[in-house]
Amino acid sequence: MIQVENEYGSFGCDHNYINVLTWFFQDSFGPDVIYFTTDGPGGYKCGSLQGTQPLFTTIDFGVGSDAAKDFAKLRKFQPNGPNVNSEFYTGWLDHWKHKHSTRPAEKLGESLDKLVSLNASVNLYMWHGGSNFGLWSGAQNRNGLIANPTSYDYDAPQSEWGDVKLDKYWAIRNVTEKYFPGNKMPVPQDSKKLGGIPLNLTLVGLLTDQIGPETLVKRFPLPHTMEQVGVFEGILAYEHEVTPGKPLVNVELEILGVHDRAYVVTDGIFVQVVGREEEVKFNVTAHKKITILVENMGYIGFSKAMLDYNAEYKGLKNVTVNGCVWTHWNHYKINVTDTSTRRTTNKLTAASSHKTKIWKGKELLPKGPAIFSGEFVLEKSQLLDTFVNITRSWSKGYLIVNDILIGRYWPDAGPQYTLYLPGVWLKEGTNTISLVETAELHSL
Repeated sequence: MIQVENEYGSFGCDHNYINVLTWFFQDSFGPDVIYFTTDGPGGYKCGSLQGTQPLFTTIDFGVGSDAAKDFAKLRKFQPNGPNVNSEFYTGWLDHWKHKHSTRPAEKLGESLDKLVSLNASVNLYMWHGGSNFGLWSGAQNRNGLIANPTSYDYDAPQSEWGDVKLDKYWAIRNVTEKYFPGNKMPVPQDSKKLGGIPLNLTLVGLLTDQIGPETLVKRFPLPHTMEQVGVFEGILAYEHEVTPGKPLVNVELEILGVHDRAYVVTDGIFVQVVGREEEVKFNVTAHKKITILVENMGYIGFSKAMLDYNAEYKGLKNVTVNGCVWTHWNHYKINVTDTSTRRTTNKLTAASSHKTKIWKGKELLPKGPAIFSGEFVLEKSQLLDTFVNITRSWSKGYLIVNDILIGRYWPDAGPQYTLYLPGVWLKEGTNTISLVETAELHSL
């Protein structure tokens, strides 16, 4: 079986597109293959081709859905062939600022039993949880952008790190043994983990240290989005150089159309964080530079919102000073994985006369988003899967181990507070670890 499209019916309704795509698959792989599409109940009216061979239509739904009703509707669309749920959701994905998503094991077993009793074919999504390593985590649009964390554990029967969750494992196995008796496979055992390694991190640099000729993307009169300058992940820095002899003193600054999060630094002093679509005006003083680092928190991966540029673009639209549009902006690509100190030109402590800024009741890092690094030593026997616990002393940022970007952390938002670190990325001897903290640090 080869899948031609996935939930296209939630995105568009171009049957010519589906037809041509199917033809391409046929031309590449021949006639002796089952080609199929997957959509939610009802989505197949746009996501598949009714009564057309060789395209076969499957549906997806999860725990608690009315399987008999959903398959009855599919049968009206597709009179022949087996009933197939190609994505039976065993759990659900998480979003920052929301509770951890779970589905009860008992309900999972009941729903799976119902599916099998209907003689339906079932593919479990997910059986094994996963990780959005690096910057691969995406987002959804539900009355605004809600971004996904690094973990894609999904409350799946087998966890992100490979251990089985016994309640869900037995809920599924009891159903399979009911209909297909004789399975006496041993229960998988948990893998050995590394734990108890203390970490000491010190401040080694600033993200703004990367700003220079080698990271300059382009100069424009007005700010451009990330897509317009060819930067599709991470952080883009916008910098305005103040005209010599004409300082901006206690002016009102407003950043318009932030997607998804902006960190504002004036003359090397961290002054403000602006969230997505927040309409915030604040006073600043700048004698040399205004620097705005804008973070891309992930693109929308589902629904028609992917076609909505106003929902999907990353970066910012405009900056005003005292109500006037401010011009002349340099655009710099910031590499969040570059934790070296070779570019460190700024002093890492704030001027003694500077009072630390308070943002939402917390102290901002004095000089802006900063890099904290340390080392730990392992023996060969310790090269095992482990977890890095990002306590609430930290706010929001990125975890890097041995120059590998593990992912994002955001304990201020939750629900994820630990990041899974596969043992294959550890090494015998000295290992390096860095946190790129974007906002505030409560204590070390």
